[in-house]
Amino acid sequence: MNTKQQQAAPLINIRIDGTHFQVHQNELTGTALKQLAGIPAANLLFREVHGPGEDEQIQNETIVQLKSGDAFYEMPPGNFGLI
Repeated sequence: MNTKQQQAAPLINIRIDGTHFQVHQNELTGTALKQLAGIPAANLLFREVHGPGEDEQIQNETIVQLKSGDAFYEMPPGNFGLI
């Protein structure tokens, strides 16, 4: 293994809207995650929460601690819950 490979940060495997991404950073903002996946800035971003409970909404300015296996999805802005 050469010196460059030894200094490289470990890859973190995440999914956004079902697409696999590998990142070296262990934290990214909501905006950076959206940019990575080509998601419009106005769309909502959520991290899937396993088990009971609501999925976590990620604001653009939120710094997200990433770990392999994290899954995110987007949703266009809208009037949720209105009939």
